[in-house]
Amino acid sequence: MSNAHPSAPGPQGPYGPPQPPHTPAGPPQPPASYGAPAPYGAPGPYAAAPAPYGVPGPYGPGPAGGPYPHPFTAPFSLTMPAGVRAAQSVNFAVAGLGLLLTVVVSVTAGAYESGRLISGYLLAFVLCALAFAYPKAGNGVRVASIVVAVLQILMGLGSMANGTFLGIVPLGGAVTVVVLLTQRPATQWFTRPRTPQQQAPHA
Repeated sequence: MSNAHPSAPGPQGPYGPPQPPHTPAGPPQPPASYGAPAPYGAPGPYAAAPAPYGVPGPYGPGPAGGPYPHPFTAPFSLTMPAGVRAAQSVNFAVAGLGLLLTVVVSVTAGAYESGRLISGYLLAFVLCALAFAYPKAGNGVRVASIVVAVLQILMGLGSMANGTFLGIVPLGGAVTVVVLLTQRPATQWFTRPRTPQQQAPHA
């Protein structure tokens, strides 16, 4: 018979002997601070600071290595270019001067000389009528103005060859109109996109 005495039982709780602490199965959990949501309105731990205006952001530059362009930038002029406005003014001035000279010559030299004079300004009156449509017309009006101006140049040269030196005024105005309406800003103005309300009936 063994002389070992059984150990005295430990204290027991109301629900039996004490149990070892429960260890849940699975991988260890990260600290509570990792991945914790940031306060409302505050940037997260991985948010990048905003770049100043004109400097590429953290996700790369815009097109062609620069900042992104403004989405509402219009690729064409919203106002009539200075060259087109100058051509319009030249047409008005030449037609007005031709009408004034016709009246003066009719009073001083008679109807025959007045008829000769006004025949050299007929195309100038046509250019004046086309010039009223420059703010809203399409490219057809520009081409028509150039064609009429070229014809006016030929008529002006013929008048000067016949000794009618007053034809130099419509000749100079026609040359100016051709130069101004063949420039790039004039072409862009007459070929710009327009809404149906902005289009003239003859555009």
